Amino acid sequence: MFRCSFQIALSFLLLAGLAACGQTEVQPGIESYPASSVDSAIIIGPVPPADIAPGAFEAGLEQASSFAWSQFISMNWLAVEQTAGLYTRGVPYRGESGKRANAAGLRAWETLRTKTEIFPGTGKPHGVEAGSLADYGYDRPPLYRYDPKSVGSYPGLEPGLVPACFEQQERQPVPWIELSESHEVGPERMYAGAAPADAYQGADSSQRILYSVKVSREFYTYVAEHEWLDGGNPGSIIPAAATQDYYARHGRAPEPGAGNLVSFPDQTMQIKTAWRQLSEEEKASGRYHIARARSYESQDPDKLYRGQTGNADFPCYVDAEWGMIGMHIKTKTPSAPYYLWATFEQIDTLSDVDGEPVEDSHGRLIRNADKPPTDPAIKTRNATSAVPATPATIQQMSPATADANPRKRLYYRNTSGTPTTQGLVAINRRDHGIPPPVVAVNQAAHEAISAFLDQKEGFGAAGQNPIGDVLLNYKLVGIQWKPASKPVPGEDVVASHSESNPVLRYPLVYYLANTVLETSYRLQHYSGTVQAHLAPPNQDLDVQDLITDFDSEGKPVANVMYNGMKADGESFGFNMGGCMGCHGQMQIKGYDFNFIFRRGRVNAPEKDVSIRTSLADMVYPGDAHD
Repeated sequence: MFRCSFQIALSFLLLAGLAACGQTEVQPGIESYPASSVDSAIIIGPVPPADIAPGAFEAGLEQASSFAWSQFISMNWLAVEQTAGLYTRGVPYRGESGKRANAAGLRAWETLRTKTEIFPGTGKPHGVEAGSLADYGYDRPPLYRYDPKSVGSYPGLEPGLVPACFEQQERQPVPWIELSESHEVGPERMYAGAAPADAYQGADSSQRILYSVKVSREFYTYVAEHEWLDGGNPGSIIPAAATQDYYARHGRAPEPGAGNLVSFPDQTMQIKTAWRQLSEEEKASGRYHIARARSYESQDPDKLYRGQTGNADFPCYVDAEWGMIGMHIKTKTPSAPYYLWATFEQIDTLSDVDGEPVEDSHGRLIRNADKPPTDPAIKTRNATSAVPATPATIQQMSPATADANPRKRLYYRNTSGTPTTQGLVAINRRDHGIPPPVVAVNQAAHEAISAFLDQKEGFGAAGQNPIGDVLLNYKLVGIQWKPASKPVPGEDVVASHSESNPVLRYPLVYYLANTVLETSYRLQHYSGTVQAHLAPPNQDLDVQDLITDFDSEGKPVANVMYNGMKADGESFGFNMGGCMGCHGQMQIKGYDFNFIFRRGRVNAPEKDVSIRTSLADMVYPGDAHD
């Protein structure tokens, strides 16, 4: 992420002995885990760790969780002053002479480029003309430019720029956070019942959870160098087919940074965050990371935008304060060319009907243990092996409809018309509990941060602390640090005290999912691949958003390749679940686990509907039944 010449100044290594932590509570289906047995090293410093020691495949869950926390802390380090000078975006302030901390309190991750700044809807990324010596202008201030055909054109605005919904905001600085995604992975609209319900907007707008995607310097420069801006769309020059063939022949990733094949450099990082509107009481509580962020609404035909009558098909932007409730960190390292996947949540986010947290600050389940994960309880009949697949062999979900009263709970709505539960589904608790080893490391991390804050005086502009105590209000949900195959394709992975592989011992690790980033049943239980459209005479049956562990030949899917290791006697790879397994579909297709790279240009920000290419269309491009 950062230049190798950066030294870990101001780093603070805490070997957090957990003898005082006591015993974690028993979670449903999982044994208790004595925190005192964990030897966890949490690094409090400005530079992310380069890899998991002793290597991803050799590391245990505790080591992987400590890595995730060290990474989360470093990415939330105070950023340097943002001057547009070289090596300012994504760079932490380390107290060097001649450099200053930014006065706004921006954190290093906030200043990374957004996906819109890499794949603009028109033209090239702003600053790319600066060339390789200036990292293709990565450090230029944020600019969100779309396709004029999709957002309109306006007097005095550069083509592709969106007008403000409120004229007075046109003169304000562009926020570093752009909430350009309104859905989870395409299908689900997600809401927070605890968010303030605006009488004018209505709950469906004011309680909506929105998303931002950012990428590191390594990601941007790799794409800019090769001018791979259009994604995997018609006319693409990305060597995805050659990369796909390489995987088929070798079962492993090409060398990092390859130009003739797709393989992003080591330390490439993506960060996806989830945000919601906060009440005034929540804003004053100090329990949320708050940032000024840009979201988008439909234009009002009764208003003027830079002198032009509004068009409801076009967006306008609103800049306002939002609270961060979830964060994914995805990183490619030398020992994990399949990327490491870590996910964090704000500790109050998963709440009961009265707004009380369902878990404690470290992740122990303290409420709703007697309730099903969802209201109503969603069940599935998993897909079975069949050639060809038929309506009787594909996944089926029940009930068909839902109408829960969420009150203060999280809730979601699936895309209408899909064969998923329709209506309002509320969340009682996680489908899979946070593993006790992760709970123990969360407690160690919170104690390490508290100790650091107690002994560290503020520095930088206005005496800001390099990290704030707000981090004590976030917890690690889990991390995927190595792939594993589902023991029995078509059946669910369940907690097993006798399973030696922690990826399979704890279902949350195999099915890694965040309650605000992957909330729906199919994302909480993802494995294999998305269901392909059926052959005649069933070609018109909608299978969007369904999943299966079997390919078109009825064989178990291998969705993650790693160093030629074989999961069985016939094919390379693993049938992995969760984040790694889902993104693995883009590894197999030649895009190195990257959906935003496969999609390419962002023609317009999402408002009320998802405008992204569906998973099925990306995995099965040109399907005659699409």
